[in-house]
Amino acid sequence: MWTGQGGFFSAICERLSETTSKPLQQITSELSSTFAIFYLGQECFWKVLFTILQKYLGMTDVVGFLLYGVLAVVATVVLACSRDLRARSSPQAPQGARPAAGGTCAKAAAAVTLWRDPKIWLISGNNIAFGFAAAYLNGYINGHWQKEAIGGGEFIGFLGAIICLIATVSSKFYGWVSDRLGSKVPVLLFGSSCFILIGVLSFVSAPDGKGPGGWGWGIMVFYVLQGLGRGVYESTNKGIFGDAFPGAQGLGAFANCMMQNTLASTIGFLLGVAKLDYVEVYILLAFSVLSVPGLLLAQRMQRQQAAPHPSTAKRSGEA
Repeated sequence: MWTGQGGFFSAICERLSETTSKPLQQITSELSSTFAIFYLGQECFWKVLFTILQKYLGMTDVVGFLLYGVLAVVATVVLACSRDLRARSSPQAPQGARPAAGGTCAKAAAAVTLWRDPKIWLISGNNIAFGFAAAYLNGYINGHWQKEAIGGGEFIGFLGAIICLIATVSSKFYGWVSDRLGSKVPVLLFGSSCFILIGVLSFVSAPDGKGPGGWGWGIMVFYVLQGLGRGVYESTNKGIFGDAFPGAQGLGAFANCMMQNTLASTIGFLLGVAKLDYVEVYILLAFSVLSVPGLLLAQRMQRQQAAPHPSTAKRSGEA
């Protein structure tokens, strides 16, 4: 489903851009924030509901697993029965026709093919930074400083819901800012700054040498920053991928988007298990700093690719 959202998002944005004659970048700015509200809002709701069912209605882990498993199956069936929106957005396909279904290997190859395009790596900074930030927060901060600051692990679910709530609310604001400024760069810069602050605050030793573990409820600053950063990742960042790889490339681009994020999280958790948490922080800082320069370079490459070749422009003028 994480991969499929890219195909759905790209198809919707292209169809709206064609029918309204609005620039694709404007459509992705508007819809990426709307998409994030539904996505993150539901995540927040289902996390809070799970906690309520366990705490107040005595639901066991097994019952919760079965209940949410059934919901996941229902969602999968509904999506499988939905109309393929790419049929009308594809210029090669006739009206109402479904595109030819490719096998699993063909779809995977479409994602791997994009690895030769430098843009897929240049815009990966926010994906990787968010992946390491999530691993660092859920691994080290939850396991050490959070327990010292506010005690126990009973607040883990609450703190996770707070992150989702902040990301949900902020994502709509990010869409408005991107639309007003006509650029996603300032919003990406803000998201990168949030991840940078998570890394920088980790080196603060006050008070009494305990660092964040002695901040009490001040430890919430990490979760607020993560929520603000995640709002950028779930909205503006995905709009950036939609801008860089429109059309048929959308599905492969979003597959790479999720691959970069989940691989970064996996490496982050493995570093935590190896007690190399400081390495996580340095990697987090590095990719946060590189996010905006990478995007600017990718946008420059895309403009150069879209510009007509001098010889072609000359022949057109002569004609």
